[in-house]
Amino acid sequence: MRTFLATYQDKRGTEMIEIKSDGSEMFFTLRDIDFDGPDFDQLTAEEIDNAKFDYEMFQDGSGDITNFKLTLIIPIQLFNIKTNKAFVENLTAQIEVGEITTIKGLDHELNCLTLTTSFGEFKVEKKLEWMEDALILLQNQLPENIYLKTCLSCKYSNYSPYGNGMFGNIYCFKKVKEKLKEVKGKHDLLDLWTREAVDKGDIFSVQETFDCSEHQLPAEDDWYYKNWTKLI
Repeated sequence: MRTFLATYQDKRGTEMIEIKSDGSEMFFTLRDIDFDGPDFDQLTAEEIDNAKFDYEMFQDGSGDITNFKLTLIIPIQLFNIKTNKAFVENLTAQIEVGEITTIKGLDHELNCLTLTTSFGEFKVEKKLEWMEDALILLQNQLPENIYLKTCLSCKYSNYSPYGNGMFGNIYCFKKVKEKLKEVKGKHDLLDLWTREAVDKGDIFSVQETFDCSEHQLPAEDDWYYKNWTKLI
């Protein structure tokens, strides 16, 4: 479990919170209500209190909080190919969810991504729909020998051909890595990506900014379904 320090802001005020992450789900308590969810626009409340939050409500009576801004600091791993060493720096993300967003037709946006390192600061200020795009733009600014060493840049991760959300919607295939070697296209991927594999936990969602000890940077002969192009 990792901790992201964050500032939460809505029409009711601004508060500092700690978001816990297991790599797939986020958890935090705010205004005495517990929340969890895989994405920033899918943070589900344990109870509904309209005096404390705005919600996007569902037919079963549950709801996700909406109409807020979030600035959070995410520890992120990088890799120096020259020294063959990994190290951790801080990634600051500014996110908006709800009616306040300005990307037409969306209920969320990533406003700014800033990576602060010992060798400089790197920033993406363009409004974006997906964390994938923001991290790729960030990677393109880094020195040639520096790689983001996260789930997004891992050879064992793929997005769904059917689409994905802003954050936490990439999937890990490390438990079926031998079968993954045989995948050469979308149809092969979907044949591997069965309900049984998901139910068993062999394929599971992860956050683009997370990492694990089995991370491997992709090489030229690796096939994957995402826009990442920085090869080892």
